[in-house]
Amino acid sequence: MATSGGNACAGLPEADLARIAQAAERYVAAHGLFARLLSRIGRGTVGAAERALNLFLPNSRRAIEDYASEALWSLLDVSRAGLAPRRAGPASERVYRGAVAASGAISGLAGGPLSLADIPFTMAMMFRAIAEIARSHGEDIDAFETRRACLEVFGFGTIRDEEGEVEASYWAVRGALTHAPLSLFLRTVAARFSVMLSEQAMAALVPLVGALSGAGANYLFMSHFQTMAQVHFTIRHLERRHDPERVRACFDAHVARLRERRQLFRNAA
Repeated sequence: MATSGGNACAGLPEADLARIAQAAERYVAAHGLFARLLSRIGRGTVGAAERALNLFLPNSRRAIEDYASEALWSLLDVSRAGLAPRRAGPASERVYRGAVAASGAISGLAGGPLSLADIPFTMAMMFRAIAEIARSHGEDIDAFETRRACLEVFGFGTIRDEEGEVEASYWAVRGALTHAPLSLFLRTVAARFSVMLSEQAMAALVPLVGALSGAGANYLFMSHFQTMAQVHFTIRHLERRHDPERVRACFDAHVARLRERRQLFRNAA
């Protein structure tokens, strides 16, 4: 039996309650201790490279953001090549995680600026993985609204959004992105996504990071965005079946309960 979110979830079918509970668990797990720990390790490892880039290439982050903004929409179209617009069945998440991990390992071995070639490949794989997840939740990936929703996944930030309230880190961001003009929407998404690209670029310039870090970073980010895509498209699917406000209230209730339990566990430790 699916866990209950209290009165907020009253009246929703059992199967959909289970989907909401799973989405909430994924959301909280995506901001959990393991992800935060890896994020802190990664930031410490690339700190020296970031200072070097700021010294010798002070506009590097803006350049990466500009590159991402220009590439986002066209790369999403390219990455969907060969995918049927609609198809039932789960997405091939492990395949994409393995592909970007292998790419990161190879680029890490190459080292230096040549390893930056890994970034377009990783982006394309992430777009394709998210498109598959959208399709597995009944979305038509040829539709403009679905393609925009795929990009919204990157607007929800990275694993650095550790303990933000669900309203601030999901609903408010989603609402702002949904109502933004396309140009502003792309710029906003690019600004958030460039955090990941910057970390990849900086890590690639540190010889000691090597293949293990490249593979690990790619795997971590792919896993995070796949998780956020599962959350996003599960909620979109349920909003098409039920009153969106009820879905939101139920999701919030589950997230709040899970975070309360985690805090109680931390306090008892």
